[in-house]
Amino acid sequence: MTDPFLDSLATALAGHAATALGAAGKAALVKVRDLLKRRSERDPETKAALEAAEADTADRPQIKALAERLDQVCAEDAEFAEELRSEGAAVHNDVSAADDSVVNINHGQVKNLVQTREFNGNITFN
Repeated sequence: MTDPFLDSLATALAGHAATALGAAGKAALVKVRDLLKRRSERDPETKAALEAAEADTADRPQIKALAERLDQVCAEDAEFAEELRSEGAAVHNDVSAADDSVVNINHGQVKNLVQTREFNGNITFN
């Protein structure tokens, strides 16, 4: 089983999440694709997996193969993994939110933060 983060990137790269991506997700997807294309110049296995997933006829097996390849590359290259996670965060968040998950992103300090799907009742902050 591959990392859900890498699954969402592979799905977006294959074009199966285009409607789920907001502006930030689309911009991030361009950066992820560029990162992978640069990597592919010296990595024929990644190139083949990316090209297969991006093909018009690509389906779940090609997407899964790309996610597995990304998983392997990330395990072998920590610097690449860090850059992929940084560039792909917006893509992952958009794809995750599209499947009716709750995505909460907070940067910095907050005094009170509540995340809920459904709330019935009162909240009091003291």
